[in-house]
Amino acid sequence: MKDRIISKIDQLLHFVFPNRCYEIMLLKYNFLHQECISMVMSRLLGLGITVVSLLLFIPQILKIQFAQSGEGISLLSQLLGLFACFAVTFYSYAKGYVFIQWGDSFFVTIQMVIIIIQILWFSSRQAYAAVFLAFCWTISCAVMGEYIPIDVLAMLQAISIPVVIVAKFLQIRANYQRQSTGQLSVISVFLQFAGCLARIFTSLKETGDQLMIITYIIATLLNGIIFVQFLLYWSNAEMKKKVS
Repeated sequence: MKDRIISKIDQLLHFVFPNRCYEIMLLKYNFLHQECISMVMSRLLGLGITVVSLLLFIPQILKIQFAQSGEGISLLSQLLGLFACFAVTFYSYAKGYVFIQWGDSFFVTIQMVIIIIQILWFSSRQAYAAVFLAFCWTISCAVMGEYIPIDVLAMLQAISIPVVIVAKFLQIRANYQRQSTGQLSVISVFLQFAGCLARIFTSLKETGDQLMIITYIIATLLNGIIFVQFLLYWSNAEMKKKVS
């Protein structure tokens, strides 16, 4: 048991300190090696983002559940956002990228599926919720079974860039028209903004994949706009609470 634990710790250290960085930094104590510093930072950021993503939309899910409503949340925006997450997850999985480079998209995808099911369920469209869940499961099985060619997944990843723009624009417009962010969770939005910002750095260091880097840059900008809307419309939300 002890040897097994030591082996797991050693594997983790080799993962965090990839290539020759394990030898350079941990064995030779050269902690100022520039290339290794940036690589280790990328790995730690990736691990941190993946862990945080486990809870990214939990505040949003709980807020909808307690309110028994998805008011103020654009269903179309959520569907388009889910498409983008599906594209990143499936494309990265098929390309064989390190899990921490797309693990956050994987966990976010699961949580977004839950949110969409909640929106459908609480708007008395339970049958649509069941069909939607079955569809997501079928697509996932098709990708894991390698029934969808990598060229198709690459195309979906490219398409996800304008999809992200449209998805976020719909939510931004909905917030502007209502002068309120409705049931959106400020915690979830901020974590999305911070996560996408960090992903730009990790993608540059780990994969250099231009499609993913551009996607994260655009997502960072648009999530930043939505976060600013929280600050702008905060007083409106407080006013509604006092009136009610």
